[in-house]
Amino acid sequence: MSLPEPSGIEKRRLKRWYLVMYLRVYDRDTNELLGHIVDINKEGMRLVSDKPLPVNQIYQLRVDVPKEGAPRQRIHLEGETVWTGRDVNPDFYDTGFRMLNISTQALLQLQLLIEEFKF
Repeated sequence: MSLPEPSGIEKRRLKRWYLVMYLRVYDRDTNELLGHIVDINKEGMRLVSDKPLPVNQIYQLRVDVPKEGAPRQRIHLEGETVWTGRDVNPDFYDTGFRMLNISTQALLQLQLLIEEFKF
């Protein structure tokens, strides 16, 4: 299978933040683990996973955020895959997501997540 080049990287307007931990991202409709966040900003994110995700597909996403001494926080997002390609480690794939229809609450949660876990 031929994979499109990650051309969206050059078009990015906002800096992406690397996180100190790879947070899990699930498909809310199927509960399937899609991958782990590598970098993120309020407009998009890159996931690493063990299989390629189809491009131009819209997902209802759930990000699980661990909280010490508190219940796990969940952020619900809608995202569209815009590119996919092999990771630096050829056993994995990277996929770029563009956030769609982000709610005010989800945006606030993302900003807090970035502040807490960025490096």
